[in-house]
Amino acid sequence: MPLFDPETTRTESTDGASPIFIAGDASNFIPLLHEAIDEGVIAGKNAALLALGKPVTPSLRRAPIGIVFTDPQIGIIGGGFHSMKTGTFATGQASFENQGRARILLKNKGLLNVYGDPMTDRFLGAEMLTPAAEHLAHLLSWALQSKMTITQMLEMPFYHPVIEEGLRTALQHLHTKFYCLPHPNTGRRPVH
Repeated sequence: MPLFDPETTRTESTDGASPIFIAGDASNFIPLLHEAIDEGVIAGKNAALLALGKPVTPSLRRAPIGIVFTDPQIGIIGGGFHSMKTGTFATGQASFENQGRARILLKNKGLLNVYGDPMTDRFLGAEMLTPAAEHLAHLLSWALQSKMTITQMLEMPFYHPVIEEGLRTALQHLHTKFYCLPHPNTGRRPVH
């Protein structure tokens, strides 16, 4: 597998940058159809720029999102718990055992973890095994890509009774931790 820059899809050669771009199944960077489509657009644009004698430009890579269509569904937004550095984040949690809409649907099983930076209030990602995880995962990937804070996310509307109320519960739990616990690295409490 050749080395390549995921933001340009341009491969590297022994003498520097190469005129070859890699995308989709060939890159195996994030082996998902929506990622392959994005890579194809990036590779095509940059190949055309290079052919015109113009510089190759980096393009937007979307926030990482993974969904497994089980019952309940699994969703991971961002790199997940194992990609984060210990002591740099806090976790908010919500169980779906007693969540209103989940109970109405007789699908009241599951757990949602949301992660945030206590010093900046920034949303960092989430992991879930919940009913309708595909929908929660999309909302959360938009928040991650938009670099939203937990405070901003809590300012968004939450209708009643919907599965997304479980998300609000997890965000509220995380927000409370931000104000109650000092940051593990600095000992300071955040100011938002």
